[in-house]
Amino acid sequence: MNKNVFITGGTSGIGKSLIHKLAKNRYNIFFTYFNNPNKARQISKELKKYNISCNYTKMDLANEESINKAFKKFSQQFKKINIFINNASPKIKRINFLKLKNKDILKYIKSLLVGNIITLKNALKIISKQKSKDHSTVINVSSYSSISGGRDIHLYAASKSAINTITVALSKDKIKNKIKFFSIVPRYVDTPSFRVNNNIKNNKDLILFKKNKKIKKINSSEDFSLFIYKKFIKNSNNSKKTIIYYD
Repeated sequence: MNKNVFITGGTSGIGKSLIHKLAKNRYNIFFTYFNNPNKARQISKELKKYNISCNYTKMDLANEESINKAFKKFSQQFKKINIFINNASPKIKRINFLKLKNKDILKYIKSLLVGNIITLKNALKIISKQKSKDHSTVINVSSYSSISGGRDIHLYAASKSAINTITVALSKDKIKNKIKFFSIVPRYVDTPSFRVNNNIKNNKDLILFKKNKKIKKINSSEDFSLFIYKKFIKNSNNSKKTIIYYD
């Protein structure tokens, strides 16, 4: 029987690459999108050739009801979560910290952090009720800004850092007997969001960015997805580390 994967934020970049990588390896897929139902529909059509179960739904991290509805829809079809990949993140805009309005701080933290915590809790509630003796795996896709801070993305960096800490804390709870927890911290991965946030409009800009930052390699979404699949899904990862860095 195929294992079930729940992926948040699946219509572009890392999420989309993970969906295709896992579908090719016969995992059932359930994924969420935020504002592009056409892309979600297209991805779902593309997955039919793999002869797996697949479904998707809209999920807004700033809306608790939307999050709960997404998990309800998942449960109606799939029942069990073998692998949960917490990848969704609202688009971020670089802005000087002192220019942030208080109402915007509350708004961004609600979606960047609170929404992801509620999402994670929903996944754990489903997993904790499963009777299978096999471990489930929870993977939070983090960001290097959770370590370095990042220029003018203070709330995003703080939220990712908090998710790292929650992942470590959960890995020490009793629930660890049923779940393996990991937070993957990628440094440079070429995604649409990465290009927008760094004002990279084409490959020429990408090369210039690498040169200015003295970077040897910027990994693709496919490279990162392969890393996650091989290290944390295909093989039973017995690493004692919860925070994993990917360069």
